[in-house]
Amino acid sequence: MFSKTSFSSGLNNLVDISLYPPLATVCGYTDQDLDTVFSPELEGLDRERIRTWYNGCNWLGKEKLFNPHDILHLFKKRKFQARWFRSGQPDYLYR
Repeated sequence: MFSKTSFSSGLNNLVDISLYPPLATVCGYTDQDLDTVFSPELEGLDRERIRTWYNGCNWLGKEKLFNPHDILHLFKKRKFQARWFRSGQPDYLYR
């Protein structure tokens, strides 16, 4: 929601689709996505540890979503790391 504040008047007219029930899971991977679509990538990884480490977020209090950036890095590097800070860091504020 921070990005919608008055940096540009056009941004104030955005519609947040993550709060629209039919589209609430479009912004990440669900548990079912991990177990079906990414099942080949899960080999050798502790599924419960993935849930604990990247516990996901939810927009409507229902299904949790995992950040695609974190999950894809886990599959590529095969190493649990806190990548969320870098992916969500607002560099423009520091500059």
